[in-house]
Amino acid sequence: MTALPETLPSIETGQSSPSGGYIAGAEFRLPMRVYYEDTDAGGIVYHANYLKFAERARTEMLRIAGVNQTDIRNDYDLVFAVRSCAIEYLRPATLDDSLEVRSRVVRMGGASVEILQDVWRDDLCLAKLKIRIACLRGEGPGGEGMRPGRIPEPVQVALKRFESGNMTTSVGGS
Repeated sequence: MTALPETLPSIETGQSSPSGGYIAGAEFRLPMRVYYEDTDAGGIVYHANYLKFAERARTEMLRIAGVNQTDIRNDYDLVFAVRSCAIEYLRPATLDDSLEVRSRVVRMGGASVEILQDVWRDDLCLAKLKIRIACLRGEGPGGEGMRPGRIPEPVQVALKRFESGNMTTSVGGS
């Protein structure tokens, strides 16, 4: 076992920052590991956790493109929310698997974005997700005061980096 260094890098001191993923062509890729907490009693990834994996990948995709969701909320009074999601489970992921979530933008509207996300283990696609994100403005109890809001131009420009209209998936009939 390797001994830990006397001092570890700290985010507070600016010595290190969380890193997440890389860009391959027009696709964002986020490597991740399956932990015990992600699985059921049989060591299989619980179906809802694929949504968590995809959410992390979308957040890191925005972050690597220079978009901070807190800044979007503060500067533009806008938030992103999942409008719809379709998932096709192809093969199970299991405890300790090394996975990669691959994300690409396939359609951008004025107030929405459609993103295809695939979860891979090595050369096997385990799950396909088709996510539609809405950009919303305003607030209220239970979100009732929220209305569609136009995606700010800097965010549109950042997301175009991941736009790939020629990608298709069997999820949701595309």
